[in-house]
Amino acid sequence: MEKLVDQGRKNVIPILADARYPEQYVHIVKAVDIAYIDIAQPFQAKILADNADVYVKSHGYVMLVIKAMSIDVTKEPSETFKREIDVLKDRGYEILDMVHLEPYDTAHAMVIGRKSS
Repeated sequence: MEKLVDQGRKNVIPILADARYPEQYVHIVKAVDIAYIDIAQPFQAKILADNADVYVKSHGYVMLVIKAMSIDVTKEPSETFKREIDVLKDRGYEILDMVHLEPYDTAHAMVIGRKSS
């Protein structure tokens, strides 16, 4: 695991680790206002919620880039987007906005949400 700090942005901490296990980097990160996850693997919303539950302050924000084809190539992207958004809602996140990223990224969407507690 490696921690990088951009010298120009002292409030941004990218963590190069397995995002499925947020407890592995709890010694590096304290409470944050926003969690942004852009990963290419199944269960993207669950991984974001698992991390946000640990690190995002009450009423903080989450940002998720949903890569539909990385989740399930057999489903329509719109179905995958809905399923991932439902995961966040079920975990207690209010969805504030969702933007399709086409034509820049096919079958990708950006979701912005807020932690309710």
